[in-house]
Amino acid sequence: MVTEAIRLWGPRAAALALIVVQLPVLARTAGDPSQSDFANYFTPAFVLARGGEVGPLYDRDSFDRALVQTGIRGLGSFIPHLPANALWLLPFATLPPENAKAAWTVLLVLFIGVTIAATVRIAPGAGPWMAAILVLAPTLAIRNGLAFGQPYPILAALLICGTLALERGRAFLAGLLLGLGVSFKPYALGIGLLFLHRDRRRSLTGFIVGAIAPSLALWIMAGGQPFAEFFSKVLPWMVRGDIQDPFSPGWGSAMALSNRFLRFEPDLNPLPWFDAPSLARFVGASVSAALLVLGILLGRRALDSKKPLDAVGISIGCALCASPFVASYHLILLVVPVLAVASRLGGSALGLWMLGWAILGSSLVNTFRYASGVLAPLAYLRFFGLLGLVLVVCWPFVNRRTVSTAMALGVLAGALALPRGGREESWARIESAKGYSMMRPHFCGTILRWWSPSKDGHRLESRGEREECSADSAQSPSVGGTAPVAFRGAVTISRFAAGSWNLYLRTGPPNASETRLTFSDANEVDPVFTPDGCAVVFASDQGRGLGSTALYRLDVSNLRDGCAGSPPAEGPR
Repeated sequence: MVTEAIRLWGPRAAALALIVVQLPVLARTAGDPSQSDFANYFTPAFVLARGGEVGPLYDRDSFDRALVQTGIRGLGSFIPHLPANALWLLPFATLPPENAKAAWTVLLVLFIGVTIAATVRIAPGAGPWMAAILVLAPTLAIRNGLAFGQPYPILAALLICGTLALERGRAFLAGLLLGLGVSFKPYALGIGLLFLHRDRRRSLTGFIVGAIAPSLALWIMAGGQPFAEFFSKVLPWMVRGDIQDPFSPGWGSAMALSNRFLRFEPDLNPLPWFDAPSLARFVGASVSAALLVLGILLGRRALDSKKPLDAVGISIGCALCASPFVASYHLILLVVPVLAVASRLGGSALGLWMLGWAILGSSLVNTFRYASGVLAPLAYLRFFGLLGLVLVVCWPFVNRRTVSTAMALGVLAGALALPRGGREESWARIESAKGYSMMRPHFCGTILRWWSPSKDGHRLESRGEREECSADSAQSPSVGGTAPVAFRGAVTISRFAAGSWNLYLRTGPPNASETRLTFSDANEVDPVFTPDGCAVVFASDQGRGLGSTALYRLDVSNLRDGCAGSPPAEGPR
């Protein structure tokens, strides 16, 4: 009697508990547009809806000016996305930001419901309550996805619905749904390779149509400039995994793990096991490439075995595990591989699998996030958990030949990554400026100050070498960037050329020749003259990942009249 009651009411109680636990955070964040992720989606949609140019938004100055126009107060982190992401919030772009965020949150919740309904259709024996548990079990992933305004609940629904269509034999529709997310996020790109077979041409056609349709729509609306800007200013850093603090356990990736152990950065990663950046690139690229290849080869084997749920699950799981950026909200995409394994299990094995899934998507994996030294691997529990999940999904289809091929191609990818170290320079670092990202340096009298993201990521905060002074009230986070800065006849400029932003100095009239000050492959922006005009303080993301800048000082006294001469700064090495 008791056992039967538990079997009947247990799933309902668990599903309702998973819903209730989300309500307090949902109520607090549903209409809050200040989360930086939402602002990064809403701002390009806002500009696009008003006929503006989206391409310039890949420059932080232009983005900041547009952000002010939206009415959103503050931006913790400027995170440029693929161009088609400007379309997500286009239907809500004419609303006030608070209303747009609320409407967007409602839409995301509805798509979570779509994912639950599709899960029931794929696994009817599970029932709606068990399907709800499977989808809602990663509580932190769901909470952050809704709070930050990320579109991953919609992408998860597309994946599960595409898998359902594939199982029902609706080939074109399946490919279309599975391909739709590729223009926005590339995780499903490997699925297209599963369809490279003469008997799967309809699925491949649908996938190609779905993959290019959003980008084509944006191209028609905004032209090719956004794509040119993205491919030149963002994509190279994304491919290398050098974006937004590449050491952070928050990304939960093989690339971040190898960087943490093998790459020194005096502020973000002062205590690696060894300082061997070439080895870090080799290990990160090798593991990521091997996982991608494994996902494609094993996914094809699963599809050949008439198991589309496993095929899509393997492809998505391996792609996510190989990604250099795996935040908590990305885990929503794992619904398909988790369902694939759950459909094979029963009894206590199924219970343990669901418990492991819940832990992987909870805050428990962040318990040791700040572990260092010999305990540093504990900071990456999410990655190890994700890797374990992927191996379980893949296991029924693994053979020695497939693994050997994946490993060989992974080693090749690692070898190709070795020469990508790039040029670096030695500048005098502003030691008092420490943290994830420092930007917009300015002087309050003779005191250096700057702006940095707040801990909650909702805004920028003024910081400096002394307590806040009265001049800060006249300053704004929009000061600096790539705009020219003049000082007594001299002008310093940040200009994009040859793949990165670098600094130039002009000491004469507007048509005078310019002297290039920096030569690194990183981005040097936000230049400001010191009070005596004999040096430039600027922000650079050298060795820290795109957008995660530190502050440096470069002496230009040898180029300025009235300054005592000094040797020029070291060139690239």
